[in-house]
Amino acid sequence: MTPPGAQFQIAGGPYTIPITVAGVSRLSTVSLTITFNPQALRVRAIQEGSFMRQGGVNAAFTQQVDSTIGRIDITITRPGDMVGASGTGLLAVALFDATAAGASTFTLSGVAATPEGTQIPLTFTPASVVVR
Repeated sequence: MTPPGAQFQIAGGPYTIPITVAGVSRLSTVSLTITFNPQALRVRAIQEGSFMRQGGVNAAFTQQVDSTIGRIDITITRPGDMVGASGTGLLAVALFDATAAGASTFTLSGVAATPEGTQIPLTFTPASVVVR
């Protein structure tokens, strides 16, 4: 996740935060969990990126937002695909509104797999913002 800056202004959004993957090979399924401070931020929308649709595959995209605890769950799969998506690209985009002063760290976790079900190791980098 890469926020558009280290500071968000209350009522200044929405703030678009891309969720990208880099250097992956044969990605068929990815499940991500993102946590954030729900006292400072509110999710406006989660939108699908284009990465998992490589080669014209019709990917299944599901997302669930729990605004009370500050959690987003995203799952993207390429059903019936035996190739997987490779390279670098946009998995999803999160749109946030800044609602109250405070700080928030976006923490990511998740799992990924090839079409055969082999786990793909993922490395996540947290990102922080201050809402003023």
